[in-house]
Amino acid sequence: MSTQPTKSSPAASTAAQALAAAGDAESARDVGALDDAAKQAAVRLGASKQGLVERLIYGPLPETSELQSGAMGAANADRTAGDVVMAAAMDALEKGQAFTADGKLSSTLRKQVAAAGGYGFTVPSEFGGKDAEYTQLALVEEEMAANGLGPLAVEISGELTIGAGSLLAYGTDEQKKTFLPLVSDGELMAFGLTEVGIGVNAKKVRAYVERDPSGDGFRLFADGDRNKLWITNATHGGLVGIVCRVGKEGKNVGLFVTKLPEQDIAKGNNKDYEFWCKSSNTGAFTANYNSRLHFDNYPLKANEEIQADGVEVLFYCLRMGRCMLAAMASGYQRMFATDAAAYARSREGVGGQVIKHELPRQHIGRMLGGSLMSRALSHLSLRQDKDGVDLAGLRDLTKSAAATSALDSQIACERVLGGRSFDRGSRVHAARHNMHVFGVVEGEDDLILMGMVKDVTDQFTSKYMAGMLGVLQSINVDADGKPLPREQRILRITPATVFDKPGKVLTATGRLLSNPSFWKLKGWILGNSLVELLRTPFRLMPTSMIPRYQLLPVELRRYARFAERRLRQLRFAYLGINLHFQLELTRAQIPLQRLGKCIELLVSMLAMCHHSTSNRDRSQIRVAALHCEQLMTRVKGIKLLTGLWEMDRLRKHVAAVGDDIEKGQCTLIDDVKPEAFAHPFEIRERKPR
Repeated sequence: MSTQPTKSSPAASTAAQALAAAGDAESARDVGALDDAAKQAAVRLGASKQGLVERLIYGPLPETSELQSGAMGAANADRTAGDVVMAAAMDALEKGQAFTADGKLSSTLRKQVAAAGGYGFTVPSEFGGKDAEYTQLALVEEEMAANGLGPLAVEISGELTIGAGSLLAYGTDEQKKTFLPLVSDGELMAFGLTEVGIGVNAKKVRAYVERDPSGDGFRLFADGDRNKLWITNATHGGLVGIVCRVGKEGKNVGLFVTKLPEQDIAKGNNKDYEFWCKSSNTGAFTANYNSRLHFDNYPLKANEEIQADGVEVLFYCLRMGRCMLAAMASGYQRMFATDAAAYARSREGVGGQVIKHELPRQHIGRMLGGSLMSRALSHLSLRQDKDGVDLAGLRDLTKSAAATSALDSQIACERVLGGRSFDRGSRVHAARHNMHVFGVVEGEDDLILMGMVKDVTDQFTSKYMAGMLGVLQSINVDADGKPLPREQRILRITPATVFDKPGKVLTATGRLLSNPSFWKLKGWILGNSLVELLRTPFRLMPTSMIPRYQLLPVELRRYARFAERRLRQLRFAYLGINLHFQLELTRAQIPLQRLGKCIELLVSMLAMCHHSTSNRDRSQIRVAALHCEQLMTRVKGIKLLTGLWEMDRLRKHVAAVGDDIEKGQCTLIDDVKPEAFAHPFEIRERKPR
């Protein structure tokens, strides 16, 4: 069967078409399905405005008021309900009742916070919640993390975003009435996606349901040892949304919400099913419930099925989860800066107090800057969502930037505290693994950045590049429509390909010249080049004279102007990368990651400049200026168009080393015995070597 997408299926994404043209039918199907689920989630979100990041690159530039809207929303948010929740949480913490002897969140803390409305914070009042906005929740999440209650912030975020969020968006009235009051009362709710060997790609889950032959419900099974793993908030007696296939070999992915048993159940004693819940045995989120779930012939009621595609639900809920993670990252970094500053002021080092030295000051400044940046991105994303702006791209870079800065701040804090940071009793030490895991949960950051680039450039690629892709696709298949071997394809028209395959190159050139999209692209290049040419004289104009930047503090104007100019230049960078790699671009992760990181840093600069402007806090403005200077240095170090040939060499070396590793021929490690599969479902005790 041909792996090529046909012209009769215009819904197939450009990325899916490119993968199919490159001969990877399986990846093409996966990408196409995920893209479709993301689009359906966007429809559910009701976005009516073009994405902010896309406009920053392709135009028109958003108004400065839009860039400042996140800060204004946070400043004007009603903090009353949040203050009540924080007071309850801090009361337990100050009395030493927030954590159990083994470091878990205590039942005392949960009861006090639940009574204050924390667990139902964003749940509508008709279901027993506080009916608060997500901006209010972000403020609470940040304060919890800043005051040593990061695990509680993690728990409540999971509860209200990906947990209760799925019910609020996709549940029936009956399901909402059944489950949401339990959430508001403090019943933990988990989202059971990850399996052994399966991460965030929900299309790959192997857990499945079959119709119950004895009733109108279903039976849930694990596929071999592929049980649910690393499920935050999953515990005996709690609620869980289970992502699974409908039918063992079914292509559709469903979602079922159910209440777990109060204890493990073994087959026998009149039970025809089994269930058990055990710790995931992780070094992160150790204060939270993080569990392995095993099911075999487990009964599910018919009314527990959420009538929606499980992948779509995941995409829908992740938008808020990533915003809350950024808020938590902001709080954690404030905590690091607080402890580092206190230590630096009191510690006498070589040459006097530590705080008087430049490097410790830079480290603390990095923590403060990361906190301010994470806060700015979190609230900007939340405001965009409320205003009906498409969050494609922004939510992804928000999470990635916040996670990266949180880990950087952890390391910076360790540089100031020295050996004190490894004190097992300190909150800095307790947070270490969580900062590492922030870059992995809800999508690994590098993959997120590549997805962000795809989202932001989707319209441009579809409008201008897809036609060229179709031309190359048409000449890179045989008479039966099957992809040719790689060595027989034309990926780029270069002097080498002209010499090697003159006939195919001539054919490709003729088809390109007769393709309307080719001339549309030429027109786009010409038009945008003219615009940039006309802008050239204005680059000499002092920033202080440009009306757009006059509302910003003097210290931040140059950074905002730099970020906006560089973002506009990236449209040409993406075009150049696309033309250089073409079909390979679907696999060229290194250039896409570089481009994504550049977008992330520039949008972070803009968000921070405008966020710190709203309250005219001189201290925060100084922090923003310092962090922007550091981010600008990083941006200038990223080569895109000027580094294409270097990237080619880098990718060649990466491919060579990767091939050696794949074949087991890397001599540096071929005599080292690897540990057994790193993530078995059954916990194995580590043996001394």
